[in-house]
Amino acid sequence: MKYHIVEEDGFCLIKVSGETRKNEAVMARGGLSPYLKEKGIKVIMDMKELGKFEPITLVGVLNGIRKEVNLLRGGLKLCSLKPEMMNYIRQNRLDHIFRIYEDREMAKRSEWMDYGKR
Repeated sequence: MKYHIVEEDGFCLIKVSGETRKNEAVMARGGLSPYLKEKGIKVIMDMKELGKFEPITLVGVLNGIRKEVNLLRGGLKLCSLKPEMMNYIRQNRLDHIFRIYEDREMAKRSEWMDYGKR
């Protein structure tokens, strides 16, 4: 997978594209760690351009990012998931862990806790 990271309106936007690879979770952690430093960070992962994916691998990536963000007392929201990924998340009850939105704008407008003050 490829990760395009931009700062946009006070959010860290991670646009994911391409296909999952072997050891993706390890590669993602190494590639994204420099960007995940700010206490109370608000991260939106846009999955719109994600191509072919292995569900277990992708969940490993998302879980690793979620843990990093939680350590920073930040928030992570997912958006623009393909129907196959959404079905996998729901079937495995991962929608209780990840906050999911239809698109980037809905994720931005949704309620964000003031994580930085905890």
